[in-house]
Amino acid sequence: MPKVSIIVPIYGVEKWIERCAVSLFEQTYEDIEYIFVNDATQDKSIAILTEVIKRYPQRVDAIRIIHHPVNKGLSAARNTGITHATGEYIWHVDSDDYIATNAVKEFVDTAEQHQADIVICDVNIVTKSGIREEQVNYYNKVDYICRLLQHTEKCAHWNKFYRKALLDTTGIRSDEKIRLAEDYAVTPRLLYLAKRVVMLHSPLYFYETRNQNSYVHNLSRSAIESHYRADDILTTFFADKEEFRDVVAVLKQRSLASLIKNSDRDGWKVVTDVYEESLTHSGKGLTTVNRIIFTLAKGKRWGQLKIFMTLYHLIMRDRL
Repeated sequence: MPKVSIIVPIYGVEKWIERCAVSLFEQTYEDIEYIFVNDATQDKSIAILTEVIKRYPQRVDAIRIIHHPVNKGLSAARNTGITHATGEYIWHVDSDDYIATNAVKEFVDTAEQHQADIVICDVNIVTKSGIREEQVNYYNKVDYICRLLQHTEKCAHWNKFYRKALLDTTGIRSDEKIRLAEDYAVTPRLLYLAKRVVMLHSPLYFYETRNQNSYVHNLSRSAIESHYRADDILTTFFADKEEFRDVVAVLKQRSLASLIKNSDRDGWKVVTDVYEESLTHSGKGLTTVNRIIFTLAKGKRWGQLKIFMTLYHLIMRDRL
């Protein structure tokens, strides 16, 4: 029975940590080590976690809480967890999310059966209106990596189960200067270097969208600059790989459009400022929607962009 290391960064999640921890400690799989990385949280998260741990004495010896003296960010927290991990497999679970009771067992069984370096699972999206299942569209590795780079699939670590040997042999870690999109900079590279990737069509992970304190809800200038840095890392890595040439050619333009979709009008100006160099591109190679967003942003036609984005979000909301 291989050991699994579950790494959980903690910062500002006092509202969510109990639910997360309970789902981790109630796993049907036994050989799990839990590595909680306290990234200098200022709230009651650690106190709440400590109380939850007391309810699971059978898990106490397998639990470690590592404290950062200062807030270092999500990338550093993940790296700290990996450094301390002793399991054969690693799973990154975000502390505002939770997992199915049989999740670890299903991941291990699948990884062992197929000798996989990475196993990907489907996801349950937790929203204000309820929970919906979201199936990952995995056909082959190249196609999946392309769609990660195109922002049409989630690059998140949390629905990916890694063989630790893959991380050790490649040496790939999160760039600690990146505070947003650290998984976007890491996941496509690990997938490319993995010898075997397997899709497990079971919604084992519950992704919480209501946490307004999460990184994805805070698109500051530094966060946008982090995304640009991630684009640079990926562009460099995939530059000489022919099968990804067309995707990489418009990587930054596509990221610009994606960031505009996820920010407000004030954020749009920051996005175009950070991505100014990429605005010289024509927009050719982008989808119709992204090309419209890119063209309007390039021309700083903010009024027209606002109208278009309002219609876009209305359409997307109707599809949920």
